[in-house]
Amino acid sequence: MFGDISIEVFLRDYWQKKPLLIRNAFPDFESPITPDELAGLACETDTARIVIEKGGKHAWEVRHGAFDDADFTNLPETHWTLLVNDTDQHLAELKAVMEPFRFIPDWRIDDLMISFAVEGGSVGPHVDEYDVFLIQAQGQRRWQITTQPVKPDNFLAGLDLRIMRDFEAEQEWVVNPGDMLYLPPNVPHYGVALNECMTYSVGFRAPSQAEMLENLVENLLEDPRLKQRFNDSERECQAHPGELTAGDMERLIDFVVDALPQDTQALQLWLGKYLSQPKVDNNDTIEPSCLSKAELIKLINRRATFEKPPGIRFLYFINDDEICLFANGTLHRAAAEQLQFIQYLCNSTIFKHNSYKTHLQDKNALELWRDLLEAGLININN
Repeated sequence: MFGDISIEVFLRDYWQKKPLLIRNAFPDFESPITPDELAGLACETDTARIVIEKGGKHAWEVRHGAFDDADFTNLPETHWTLLVNDTDQHLAELKAVMEPFRFIPDWRIDDLMISFAVEGGSVGPHVDEYDVFLIQAQGQRRWQITTQPVKPDNFLAGLDLRIMRDFEAEQEWVVNPGDMLYLPPNVPHYGVALNECMTYSVGFRAPSQAEMLENLVENLLEDPRLKQRFNDSERECQAHPGELTAGDMERLIDFVVDALPQDTQALQLWLGKYLSQPKVDNNDTIEPSCLSKAELIKLINRRATFEKPPGIRFLYFINDDEICLFANGTLHRAAAEQLQFIQYLCNSTIFKHNSYKTHLQDKNALELWRDLLEAGLININN
């Protein structure tokens, strides 16, 4: 994928450091989805946008999905782009596009965005706050990048997009199908379609401290322990009622700090749940299977195939003598000797009899498998 560069060299010299263009990274790349199919998907999800640079109500008009067929009939001939985020959450075959990038752990991978653009189509010069691999799937696109500082006042006002007002290109490439451009966070870049083209963007998750703290606090608010109120039963007479004394300050700070998790394990469990939560609501794809143990064994003996629904996130960490498996924000515990089974669960999307049969000979693994089926985190592939 990186040509003459190994993954180890890429991580050492480029990851989150500097851009890299890889010619023919995916030889004979064939898009699993056509432009018409992408438009169909844009009619089913609210994660779709159409950006019209010229020919809309105003420059850089943004229209939001879900769309219908009529939304595509009155578009200008040039200078517009359709973008659909989270495509991997909707179509299982698109998950395979992200497979080569799993040398970065799953919890860091965010989504696969696919864009279709006509000649001149673009979203303008801009910066992203995350790493992205841009795979050219069809047609040609010109990419320009720069190292100029990203100043807060260098953006066009009054738009739904953060487009840089002044952009001075320092490097430029025309990419063809199979080429790939890696961009670390905060590198200004500008891509313009030279003809009808499709681009796949594999984006990576980089939660901010504010986002993580917000989630942590939301979880803490459900803890009954936090219902307790401040207590000062040992208070003494205070001469100046307007003073916040050092003693009260210390007690109040201790009161707040005490509400936070007091041990590393509590934070680990919260992190596992937080990082495994689905990016989008996938309740529609979850189909709980209430199977008895005997019914499950019959399915296994019939060599049934199982699969993860689109958008399900699995991850695990090893905690002393047990393994904590997190799936869509829920915790499942397993013994340390089940490590290979847990890794199999996390690494796979399709579960075929010849690969799972050995694991499920263990009664504890079988029970965990049944729990995941009952939760709809694994489905029977019909």
